Amino acid sequence: MMEAQQPQLIDIKTAVQRARNQAKELFEPESLTNLALEEVGFDEDDQHWLITLGYDSPHHIKRQTGPKHFPTIEEERKREYKVFRIDPKDGHLISITLRNL
Repeated sequence: MMEAQQPQLIDIKTAVQRARNQAKELFEPESLTNLALEEVGFDEDDQHWLITLGYDSPHHIKRQTGPKHFPTIEEERKREYKVFRIDPKDGHLISITLRNL
């Protein structure tokens, strides 16, 4: 009698690539500048890859600095993070959630 073979699971590199591809495809209208891998984990309970990607937010934060009579307006971009849950069996995207720091 033949034993059933375990399905081949995707490796970490493939999971990260799938998450990056999904981010670029789904958020195409937005500019994902400085898209970078931030964290990788494997959820043992749910059996999913957890890939955190960070990027510079397209939204600018303005704040006033400097002396009261000569204020300076500074703009900065906030860094945003999204967690991609990737199925290890076939690499499909399960969910995307916002990661608050």
